[in-house]
Amino acid sequence: MLLGLLKNEFIKLFAKKKTYIIWGLFILLCVMLVIVSESSERNYLKYSSPKAQVENLTNELANQETYLKSIQNDASLSEEDKKVNEEQAGIYIESLKEQLESAKASLENSTKMDWKGELEARIKEQQKTVDSISDTDARKDQTRELERLKLHLANNVPLDAENYNTGINYYVLNVIMIAASFLAIGLTLFNGDNVSNEYNPGTLKFLLVQPVSRIKVLLSKYIVMVLSSTALIMVTQLLFFLGVGVIKGFGNFNRPYLVGLKYEYAYQNGQKYITEVSGSGHYIFLWQYLLEALALQLLFLIVIVTFVLLISTISKSSVVTMTVLICAILGGNIVYNLSTTYRKISPFIFLHYSNIEDIITGRIVMRTGSFLFTWQTVAGMSALTAFLFLGISLWVFKKRDIQI
Repeated sequence: MLLGLLKNEFIKLFAKKKTYIIWGLFILLCVMLVIVSESSERNYLKYSSPKAQVENLTNELANQETYLKSIQNDASLSEEDKKVNEEQAGIYIESLKEQLESAKASLENSTKMDWKGELEARIKEQQKTVDSISDTDARKDQTRELERLKLHLANNVPLDAENYNTGINYYVLNVIMIAASFLAIGLTLFNGDNVSNEYNPGTLKFLLVQPVSRIKVLLSKYIVMVLSSTALIMVTQLLFFLGVGVIKGFGNFNRPYLVGLKYEYAYQNGQKYITEVSGSGHYIFLWQYLLEALALQLLFLIVIVTFVLLISTISKSSVVTMTVLICAILGGNIVYNLSTTYRKISPFIFLHYSNIEDIITGRIVMRTGSFLFTWQTVAGMSALTAFLFLGISLWVFKKRDIQI
């Protein structure tokens, strides 16, 4: 009987125009992220490649030489001022010439010496830096940077790998941005009226006269809400990842990513503040980071859908349901930004689990001032909150007096 209820809910879901509109908007958002990523890659190549550096330095050198000639022909300047300005311009021009020669050498040798040679040289320089530092904290930070460089070399990952619009880079960006900006509001619009709209036209009473319990009726709605929301968000993200990967390349999944930063209280001039523990954190591969991000996104998706179910079950009006949900989401974010006290208790409020990147890296502690804001707290509170919301929804739906 439950399978029949699920089938019925899916039929109703795909009979709504709203389903396709929201899905279309989400696809459009994913397309916009592709465009942004591609634009960022082009800008990086334009301004950071050896060819671009040669072009920019050549133009700058020409401008400075023109400026030097204008100084020499400027009758308004005294001989002493001319001499000073010519000397300064000459020093800068010589510096530009040296930079230009170095950039040309890099351009000419780009096919002869690959990025590994440059990275090996950088590792040697970083090792010298580490060995020369006596300060313990600074040494820890520089050692962490040395570890990053070695991981890039060991796993065959260029240092600029993050600047390219590859499949894995796009996937990570999509998950982080969607969770932070779209997930809560999008799922509210997608699911907000799934229960409450049944009361007004009286369609729910036709379900309740069937030989099936109210618990199964509401569970069927909840299961469809979770599955359809997962398909809307995570399946679409996966398809875009595959599309970008096929066209642009999937990229290197072993790029090191710094996570697990630790913080502590420090005191200065009688003031207490939170500071990062020197050298804290550890590196994981990008594919591991992505899996953790997807897990947190899925948890956030489930708890938001369960919250939507709760409000939609309690309210008999779709308008009231949508109003309460949107006010709760927007109001929570406003208070979060305005109140430091509220931010300290935000680890226990599911509405603030959308900042996936900061949660995984540990930077959320710095933002909120709460050492309790960890991914373990988020996972535990998400599961507890979803279970509580679902239990209340089932109890309310079972006890509610529905006139047939």
